[in-house]
Amino acid sequence: MNDELKTALETATGEFWSRVNGLFSRWKQLEEEAKEKKGEERKKVIDEIDKLGKYLRVLLPLAHAVEAYRRGELSREEAALAVIYAVLYDGVVLRDEILLYVGGPEKEEEPIMTHDHFTVFWLWALRELGFKPSSVRKGRGTHLIVFRGAELNELVKVLVPMLPALHGLRDALAEFADAFEVVTREVIRAKFGIDWAYNIRNENFFKKLEEIITMAEDYIYRNVTVERGPLDTSGQLPKTAIRFKLGDEEVAYINMYWTGNKLLAQFTGSRESAERLASIIRALGGNAEIRRMGRGWSIQLTTDGIIAIRHGSWLNAVRGFVDELYSKGLIDKDRYEQLVKEIEAGPNVAKFAGVEFSVNYRTDKTTQIVVEYQPTSDVSKNIAVSTLKARGLEEGVHFTVKEYGGYEIRVTKEAYSKAVEALAQSRLKEKEDYAVYDKWRIIRVKKDHKDAVVNALKTAGLEEGRHFTVKWSGRYVIHITYDGLYEIQRMALKGDLEAERFIRDLEDVLKRRYGDDAVKKLIEALTPAREEGAVDLPLTVYDDKGNIVARVIDLRYEFVENGQPVNHCAGEDCRLRIIAEYEAGGDRRQLKMEWYWRRRQKQKGNTTTTYYFEMAIVTVKNEVEAAVLKALTGKAKKGQVWLYADQLDALRRFKPLKDAVDQWRGGGPK
Repeated sequence: MNDELKTALETATGEFWSRVNGLFSRWKQLEEEAKEKKGEERKKVIDEIDKLGKYLRVLLPLAHAVEAYRRGELSREEAALAVIYAVLYDGVVLRDEILLYVGGPEKEEEPIMTHDHFTVFWLWALRELGFKPSSVRKGRGTHLIVFRGAELNELVKVLVPMLPALHGLRDALAEFADAFEVVTREVIRAKFGIDWAYNIRNENFFKKLEEIITMAEDYIYRNVTVERGPLDTSGQLPKTAIRFKLGDEEVAYINMYWTGNKLLAQFTGSRESAERLASIIRALGGNAEIRRMGRGWSIQLTTDGIIAIRHGSWLNAVRGFVDELYSKGLIDKDRYEQLVKEIEAGPNVAKFAGVEFSVNYRTDKTTQIVVEYQPTSDVSKNIAVSTLKARGLEEGVHFTVKEYGGYEIRVTKEAYSKAVEALAQSRLKEKEDYAVYDKWRIIRVKKDHKDAVVNALKTAGLEEGRHFTVKWSGRYVIHITYDGLYEIQRMALKGDLEAERFIRDLEDVLKRRYGDDAVKKLIEALTPAREEGAVDLPLTVYDDKGNIVARVIDLRYEFVENGQPVNHCAGEDCRLRIIAEYEAGGDRRQLKMEWYWRRRQKQKGNTTTTYYFEMAIVTVKNEVEAAVLKALTGKAKKGQVWLYADQLDALRRFKPLKDAVDQWRGGGPK
């Protein structure tokens, strides 16, 4: 804080309470005047009262929060959440810094309070709530209260228990954003013939919320300890308890079972505990859906969901459980080795049209690649279907939607006996068409018999919404067919970047988890589309004005190792040199691109992950070279151009390069 700002805030501190008293005195005075005035004069007085409201809208919530905190009605965690909501409304969130903007009604000629006074009040409130900012900065018409370093870490630490509330807010906004994007795309396409949609996720509020959630999740990832309990074989299924600790405090737990053919992690308890566990799982890179089960709330993770959590101590706990099962003879060698391979390989997810599809390779009855998504609600199912259609896929051809399960009817205590009697007297058969669970007063019914059951209850005089509720309790499966994969491959060949990433992710998942045979199966399925889309030479090259400036007449390649061309190579030191020959102005010229594997290491917590990505750096000398490079890769400018996987995918479209690119990628570093 500079001397000028310090002096201004010290002055504001001395004036603050007298300004508050002046504010309330003015309010009372105007209230009395409003009683006496009429017509336009009274309206002017009311307008003056409204102007005072802008001060109270800042002062009263903060004052109430402090008073509630003092009385023990507001926890410190809830106070931290209140501060974060203020930042979402009027602040900036960076990866290592949070800034709260404090302004004031400076446009008034003689404001009762300025941003100096509001800043002083905010600093007082933060101190009373137990939070210490790092600094205060002077801005243009505002002051900035800054949290960074140790002070930011303390704020985030206190915020961690409120992560479920932030996740809930984000999920609600995301669901609305997805639905709104679908609607705007359909409206714009119908009215203007343009494939465009408004994405609310690009709004600053959403971005700030995402960044704050990331901060809290990173804190959990860095500080959580995962502990596995002893193997318990006393029940029907072998199990172990896995506990999550922050410091010395256990914050959540989940039981892990071996069902005989797969891993199953399951928790059942209060909604609050389930939400806390789900937030921790999300923070560690997994995904968890909370479902109502009887009177409690449940989370279930199968093998894929368990493996998706990429945290070192979690994976150690899972691996320890699997190892102990094997050592006790509770799992056979083949399944053990497959599980170990899956744990090491990582998640099996590929994303397209905003939907995360699971990717599996099944060889039990027939050999097939299964790409599917299981929405958790009608809303998420409808959004997924709409976005897939918006991307040009046709339901029933490129993807299918199937429903499994049925409905859950919850009956009130006073109406339950009457409901059961009504069903017993109907033509419906218990255990075939419906099932009764007396303990929880729940009737589960198959989809085809839902209307008949509801009508039977209504005929008995029971009212839906008053005596019983009906809720879908099944699941949906959206499956991408081979025709769908074929169509997405065609999109990729036309330069669709999202489609290209999806196909690459499919290959990556299949190679990591199932090996070369699975990748070959995918290539077999996609080969017709790839060959259909392969581009022949010569290729006419146009400049930005549409003038023909060159013709690419030849494309060839070389594998390069230690600077020398070789017949074949593999690994990190293997490079792919692509030479494009083109004619321009009567001359024959060359443009070379040398692709290599760039290593990148990323540390999260105590885990360091090494990965590689494809890259080439090309120096473009003139406009003609830029046009040639753009025709080949879709990207170009004069000077140094950095090319990545998307540009290599574009080069792969050309028949002379397709096999070489596949071969080089296939021999990349593991």
